[in-house]
Order: sequence, then structure tokens, then C-alpha cells
Amino acid sequence: MTSSLQKFITRVLSIFLLLTTMACSDSKVGSPIIEPDGPTPQIIVMYSMGGLGDQSYNDKILQGIQRFKMNHYGEFDMYQYSPLNEEDAFRLLDDWLSLPESDIPALFIIAASDYESILSEMLHRKSPTKNKQILFFEGDFAEDLPVTTFRFSMYGAAYLGGVAAAAMGRENILVMLAYEEKVTGSASEGFQDGFLSVNPNGKIDVTYLADDWTGFIAAQDAYKKMSEWTQTYDFIFPVAGGSNQGIYRYTREYENAPLTAGMDVDQSGLSNNIIGSLIKNIDRVIEEYLTAWLFEGVLPESTVLDLSSDYIGWLPAPLFMDYNYLIEQHRETAIIKEKEYNEK
Repeated sequence: MTSSLQKFITRVLSIFLLLTTMACSDSKVGSPIIEPDGPTPQIIVMYSMGGLGDQSYNDKILQGIQRFKMNHYGEFDMYQYSPLNEEDAFRLLDDWLSLPESDIPALFIIAASDYESILSEMLHRKSPTKNKQILFFEGDFAEDLPVTTFRFSMYGAAYLGGVAAAAMGRENILVMLAYEEKVTGSASEGFQDGFLSVNPNGKIDVTYLADDWTGFIAAQDAYKKMSEWTQTYDFIFPVAGGSNQGIYRYTREYENAPLTAGMDVDQSGLSNNIIGSLIKNIDRVIEEYLTAWLFEGVLPESTVLDLSSDYIGWLPAPLFMDYNYLIEQHRETAIIKEKEYNEK
């Protein structure tokens, strides 16, 4: 997909989401967190830049948001945006924080780790008024900022993916990341540790598609590089959002393509070369956080969701279920190593 086409699709999605959410918020029946005749709560969702349509993490977030809207129709106003660039994201957050305090309960959902630097800079200059709360996805703030956050620890589930790849006799591995950052970096380290625990003589390389968030929307670049990678590697572990689609497309079109893994959702249906998927139940997480805010007026505490929870895990593909017994044998080891990794 060309850059111009990706931008066009993102713009259309943003307009569509805004129109549909405005239409759904016309009927107001009050909110459980305030008096029935009080002001209607307001929610703003800001998705990652160019992320919608990735058939994985961002689309799963959208599913959870839309399901929450249907289950609580008319109880709040919601507006959804997918910024085209960091300037748009900065302006949207700045405008919201600049609104004067009111009696309207307001929640701003920042649904991507890409905005961490923007959010940190903004909150050092402006603090939310008492009626506002911020929920930030995949955050890991060391500083004390007025933000509720959760993040997935990908190490443990990726560790099991590495075990699976090694069990299938893979020798030369490529870990493909969007760009160098902490969230996907934990998946890379977990996969490598799991693979080497079974095949200590295996060879693993790591590559990045870009220097910034655009590595998540570089499916065509990944596809083009596959002809070269196929000559060297027999397994590719892709952790690059929508860019992963370039890998899956290549494996569908060429018989000699290496095996690979799905990411964020069950993607085994996209290619027979996908041995399993690292699953994140982000839709369930967002529904639980929004339900708590709407009915209790506060968000759950910030937390880390790891393999010991039921929110993230490794799901073998139907064609590769014969290796599931080995994966289960390594589950407790993966959980222990993940806790050690996160405590560093």
C-alpha cells in the first residue's frame, strides 16, 4: 500500500468514526456516574497514527470500543480520532486539556504508546482539571503523572513462540520490529530466550523497518524485503503492527517462504505458514476500564498484564497443534522468566 493511499484511508476512517459516534450520541439517557438529569459524560479516543486497518492490535481496540458503545448506547458522548501526524495529536490533546473545568465527566483515551513523549511533555505544562481523566495504553511512566495506564508484557507469550519455532527445527531466525522501542523490544527478547532455550545453537538477527512509528505502517517495505530474507532465514517473528501484513502476503504467494507468527490476534487464517499467534485481548481490557469509569467514576489502577493473566498468551495455529504439548511444558518457565525480566 502506498503512503498516499494509506493516508487517504486513515483520513476516511477518521471521518467515518467521528460521524458514526456523533450519530450514536444523539439519544441521551444520563450516566450512572452522575445524577440522571446531569450532564452526559464525554469520551475521546485517539488511535495510533495510521494504525486503524492493521487487522491486529488497533482494529481489536476498535472492536472493544464499538462493543462498549453498543452495550451502553446513549449513556455517554464519544468522539474518535486517528491523527495523521504528531502535530495533529499534539493539538487534539492540547485543546482538550485547555478546556476549563466543568461538571461534565470527561475521559481522554490515548490508545497507542507512540504518544508517550507528547503526553509527558504536555502534562508537564498542563494538568487535567478535576473533571478529566486520562487512560494511556502501553504506558510505562517512571514519573508521577496524572495518568492511568496499562501495558501488556509480551515477553512471556513471545517466549512460548520462540519455543514453538525451535521445536519445528528452525535454525535461522529474523525478528522484525517496527522500530526500536521498549514494548516490542520485550517481545523480541522473550522470543529469543524461548528459542535459544530449545535450540542454543540457533542464529537470531534483529532488524527494524524504520526509525519511528512509521515502521508500523510499512507493509509494502516488508513485502519487498522478503525475497532477500527468504534466502537467509527459515523463520520470521514480526512485531510491527500493520507492516506484518507484508510478511503474510509474501508467504501466501511464494512456496519457499519461511514460517512466521501472527501478532495481537489469531491470524492463522491469513497464511498456512503462521505457526501460531501472540494473542492480546485488548478489546476485553478496554471494555473493563471503560465500564469501571462509567459506573464507578474512576479507572482501575495502572497495571501490567502478563502471561500469568488471561489477557495475553500464545495460540498455536490449527495446522501446528502437534507442538502444543511442548509449549505447555514451557509455560511455567515462561511465566517465571517474564516476572524476572519485568523486575529488572
